[in-house]
Amino acid sequence: MEKYEKIKVVRRRMFSDERLNAQNECQVLKLLNHPNIIEYYENFLEDKALTIAMEYAPGRSLVDYIQKHCNSLLDEDIILHFLVQILLALYHVHNKLILHRELKTQNILLDNPFLHNQCLEFVRICEFLFVHPPLED
Repeated sequence: MEKYEKIKVVRRRMFSDERLNAQNECQVLKLLNHPNIIEYYENFLEDKALTIAMEYAPGRSLVDYIQKHCNSLLDEDIILHFLVQILLALYHVHNKLILHRELKTQNILLDNPFLHNQCLEFVRICEFLFVHPPLED
């Protein structure tokens, strides 16, 4: 694990059906290479727990962002900024014949890279645990 600078490690001790779902998530993440989707690195068993190594997103979730702005409406430009990135990610996912069944504000992560001297939130979709993978031909 030393080879990754920033990763998120998900360790799961689980029943066989949960393990199958987690392994399914790994297979799906391998197919997805898009800037608005959390990057998958590898998975392995360690101490009888499935460990998934994936990109670390240091920001917050969309639900945290919304709650922080609870007493005011979000600016239309900000909503459009988020929506475009979410739709680009979903377009990529759907082109791979994958259906994300648990897309919610908790599974949309925001990061703050400074682009052209502006602080813009960068959207990353995560948690592909409950997905429909592509069907075999």
